[in-house]
Amino acid sequence: MKKLIIFICSLTIILSSLVLPASAQNYLDSVQNGDVNLNCEVDLLISLDDGSVIVEKNADKPFAPASLTKVMTALVVLRSTDDYNRIITVSPEALESIAGTGSSTSGIKSGEQLSLYNMLCALLIPSGNDAAAALAIEFGGTIEGFVKMMNDTAKELGCTNTHFDNPHGLDTPTHLTTANDLAIIAKEALKYSVFQNIVSFVTYTMPATNMNKERKLVNTNSVINPAYVSYYNKSVKGIKTGSTENAGKCLISYASKNGYNYLAVTMGGDYRDSDGDNIEENQAFMDTNHMYNWAFKNLRYEIVTREGQFVCSAPLNYCWDMESVRLVALNEVMALVPQGNNEESVRFVPIDMPESIDAPVKKGDKICKAKIMFADQQIGTADLVIAEDANMSVLLYAMAMVKRVTSKTIFKIIFVVVAILIVAYIAAFIVINKRRRKARELKIIKYNELHRNTQQNKKK
Repeated sequence: MKKLIIFICSLTIILSSLVLPASAQNYLDSVQNGDVNLNCEVDLLISLDDGSVIVEKNADKPFAPASLTKVMTALVVLRSTDDYNRIITVSPEALESIAGTGSSTSGIKSGEQLSLYNMLCALLIPSGNDAAAALAIEFGGTIEGFVKMMNDTAKELGCTNTHFDNPHGLDTPTHLTTANDLAIIAKEALKYSVFQNIVSFVTYTMPATNMNKERKLVNTNSVINPAYVSYYNKSVKGIKTGSTENAGKCLISYASKNGYNYLAVTMGGDYRDSDGDNIEENQAFMDTNHMYNWAFKNLRYEIVTREGQFVCSAPLNYCWDMESVRLVALNEVMALVPQGNNEESVRFVPIDMPESIDAPVKKGDKICKAKIMFADQQIGTADLVIAEDANMSVLLYAMAMVKRVTSKTIFKIIFVVVAILIVAYIAAFIVINKRRRKARELKIIKYNELHRNTQQNKKK
């Protein structure tokens, strides 16, 4: 019976290993239903509450980020100082570095003096490449020095597929990143309240400076602007747009509604009529809204594993009363799933589960973990523990030890050697006894002959 249980458990583990591992609840097919499609080359939606990936499409594909680069530019500056009143003088080298590139600018001038806060507004709201170059020279000494700081920061954050060539996002062959890396960078930038504040502005009135009158900056992100009815989403808070020939239309944003918080990255979008209104729309904006709207409408935190929920059984050794022991979930687990689903909607795949467990065991002993799977995607993990106590049988343990010892090769070798020695001893004993018997017989013969000869001599 135990051998049958071991076989079944082993077969289950082998079959489970054939399921492709997944760390995301990739609801891409669910988002793309009916007339709704995600048309960008890259789409990513993650939960800011637990870090789970909700939608993923080419999120690890290196791609030109355009002005999404400026999120990293802002992050490097924010990590360098918290003096937002610091006055920065725009150097002529900054403006010369983008001359003739057709860059988006904020209208700052050479020699103009702005506070760091206003320079960040010029960088992030109208997506000023001039502000990016000015900040790079201010904090890096040179643009090249600042770009090194950007790449060092990316490496420090674990962005393994990112390389920056400039602080603004103009296309170069090696200026590349991924949606997953951009999500890491954006989450780090969102830790700064000043960054959250600036990227949420629909418009911002820039105070007069030594070289400019008061002027209004307009955010390039139409998703947060009520004036753009086709794009506006009141749940979205920011963050940054991007657009170049290589990158297409891009947007990184975050949104909050009813206690749920998400971050989205779209890259490689174009203009097309995707909703049948005979108007071509920016697909980076459209994909962003499709993902948010679906998530807010459909996903809820549900209990997908109850404390003490049975997961599987494992063969038990050295116990008279039980041939197997039950493994149950240690704690309750909640996950983002389509509302209405619960612990009955998931299955478990044990991770590194032993082929068998040795008694004695106690209720609550941790054995291994299990993946919690929903629709063939991993949505969490659960610790598996023993469900009941099981005592060890000394007799079964002793029998097993004897069997284990006798099955070892070294024991077999020793047994053969001992057997050979015993056989050799017996053979030697027999040979020696035969020799002794012959010697005794020879002595008797010689004694008898001597005795006869003596008697004969007496008679004479």
